[in-house]
Amino acid sequence: MKRVMFAVQQGRKGTGGYALLDVVLAVALFAITVTGILSVLRGVGDTSAGFARDRYLQQQLEALLSEKRRLPLDAMASEYVDELTGITFRTEAVAFQIDNGEGKELTDLYKLTAEATFLDDGGEQVERAELIIHVTDR
Repeated sequence: MKRVMFAVQQGRKGTGGYALLDVVLAVALFAITVTGILSVLRGVGDTSAGFARDRYLQQQLEALLSEKRRLPLDAMASEYVDELTGITFRTEAVAFQIDNGEGKELTDLYKLTAEATFLDDGGEQVERAELIIHVTDR
């Protein structure tokens, strides 16, 4: 009977090192998993911020075109810097020449351009929206 007890006690002493190894491996696996999840979440956040900036630029350019097209021709050119984002917005109107398909030139057409210039990780970026408008004496 002593022999059986001795074997059980010896078995307990031998498994203590494996329990420590199990804990170390579990902690390492947990750390690797958390690091992976955090890097994915950071990437999602960066992508979301990029989409938000693009949406903001699109809305601002559309608003500029909508606003400037109602002004007299000499008031369509403008430039301003959004202090919060550091984006420079410019608008300009230039004569647009096109014919009607029969060789007769269409008059009083202008190309109204709204442009946004900004810096990001890739350097200076430019987004542009254009609109062909008919301007008469207002």
